[in-house]
Amino acid sequence: MTGVTGTVRTEAVAALRGSRAAWAFGVLGVTWLAAILFADGFDSVANVRYLVQTASFLGIVAVGQTLVVIMSGIDLSVSGVVALSAVVCAKVASGTGGGASAIAAALGLCALVGAVNAAGVVWLRVPPMVMTLATGTVLSGALLVYTDGSPSSAHLPLLDSLANGRLLGVPWAFVLWLAVTAAAGWLLHLSRTGRYAFALGAGEDAARASGVPLGATAFTAYVSCAVLAGVAGLVLLGFTGTSSLTMGNPYQLLSIASVVLGGTSILGGRGHLLGTVGGALLLTLLTALLISWNLSEGVRQVVLGVLIIGLLLVYARERRT
Repeated sequence: MTGVTGTVRTEAVAALRGSRAAWAFGVLGVTWLAAILFADGFDSVANVRYLVQTASFLGIVAVGQTLVVIMSGIDLSVSGVVALSAVVCAKVASGTGGGASAIAAALGLCALVGAVNAAGVVWLRVPPMVMTLATGTVLSGALLVYTDGSPSSAHLPLLDSLANGRLLGVPWAFVLWLAVTAAAGWLLHLSRTGRYAFALGAGEDAARASGVPLGATAFTAYVSCAVLAGVAGLVLLGFTGTSSLTMGNPYQLLSIASVVLGGTSILGGRGHLLGTVGGALLLTLLTALLISWNLSEGVRQVVLGVLIIGLLLVYARERRT
């Protein structure tokens, strides 16, 4: 009996060591301890609340990015979609005064962008990186023409509550992020569509031969990714009260970094949404820590870029071996 118990414990420890999601939360804990020891204010409840609130904006985008990366894709248009959602919502709300119609219009356009991305990848056979980068570039130009480069302001009570309100002391933005993660987790890990996505990430030819519906799976992933980026844009609009053409720029790189830091293979076929949550929290904490040390934006970008490149090299090497 003792031998069996020891074996179970050994297997549990081995599984924990092999879980990159667990490693993401482990690194998060170590980074948090370092922040408490070497910076001021990171042990306060108010700071913790603010960090999870701001991490939610990135986390919602990263959840959608995970759905795409799992099936061996990538979405480089998320920054444009975040801005699109906020700009359209602000413009429609200020023009008609209808918050519901403004939100519906914004999310509808985001879903259309996701469908265009999927159509280009599936039917035109354009590589995901090229297709989504082109879509993001078109969005940036179209928004510049639409707004003439001027920011738009809007106050929508629903978005203001989601971005700044609290539920029993917990930011509503964080609650929304958890709800989005739970829904996406069901889609990815418990539904047939999720099994198809993992199969495509493991090998498109084998998945196609096995009868996996490539088109339907790709459309689900890309549309979901775009809609979630749109949701993040709406919450950001509620948080700042203003939309701008560049408000989504930080989330393009950081959403991919959150996915990779959470242990999802950039080549697809392997990963978990819980790891993405840990990755988003870690990046938000790391960014806040670098800011507290009064490092410049350029230095912060170098640190994050080096971290991402190193992880990509590690995962690429693991896949080859």
